[in-house]
Amino acid sequence: MQERFDVFITAGYDPDKQDRVCAAAGVAHKSLVPVVEMPMAWHVVQALAESDRIGEVVIVGLEPGEIDFGVPVHHVPNQPSLWASQNAGLRKLRELNPDDRYVIALSADIALLTGQIVDSFIEACEPFEQDVYWGIVRKDVMLAAFPESRRTYLPLREGSFCSSDLYLGRLTAGFHIQERIRYFIENRKNVLALVWKLGLPTMVRFLLRRLSIADIVDVAYRIAGVRGGPVVLPLAEAGMDVDKPEQLTQVREYLKRNPDHPANTRARGRPAAPGEV
Repeated sequence: MQERFDVFITAGYDPDKQDRVCAAAGVAHKSLVPVVEMPMAWHVVQALAESDRIGEVVIVGLEPGEIDFGVPVHHVPNQPSLWASQNAGLRKLRELNPDDRYVIALSADIALLTGQIVDSFIEACEPFEQDVYWGIVRKDVMLAAFPESRRTYLPLREGSFCSSDLYLGRLTAGFHIQERIRYFIENRKNVLALVWKLGLPTMVRFLLRRLSIADIVDVAYRIAGVRGGPVVLPLAEAGMDVDKPEQLTQVREYLKRNPDHPANTRARGRPAAPGEV
């Protein structure tokens, strides 16, 4: 069974579009937004370094001189879209090692990520019988830690869940998913084509709020053409990415209430980032 996993992190941005989080923090793009005096992307890379199950790390959207990570990182230039960033990350991982294997994808705005979360996610995916996995967090777990987070939840028979922006899958499956996503982008104005791909019974169950996790697995297969499914993560920090200024405030307040969180301890003794907390 595979023990170590290469990773790509999406940290891209649109230079022509002002991001509310960036404006509030006074930085050029979101991955540079400081949390406990260090950029969010720095915290994400350090969390990966805290796990002994991580191999090569690729970050898409940052130049080599923008952040001193203190650990080896492969840089890929900023891309024009999220789809392009993901594709560039996959291609860089294939360049580093052409063998098909499981790899991890995540975003640079999971500021509360820890090595424990990374390890828990990998363990939850074992024994790696599917093509792709993605993390989800229960609504009650999120609200207990972040009652004002205003995350988007998907109501299922098993409960309501939000995504965690953590993905693990085969490298070849990643490229296959990319091609299927391209199909949806190209047909985004053709509602009938999209419904046909999802399946009418699934759409009806979604409208009636009767979807189950098994239905989500079926939807994933219809959309992406690969076998996979969600894994439930017990830690709210895994679901707290920073998309809005108020979420940045909540993350900072959470860290003040939890001084022993790794984001606090790892940042001690490091130089301050622009616009520090």
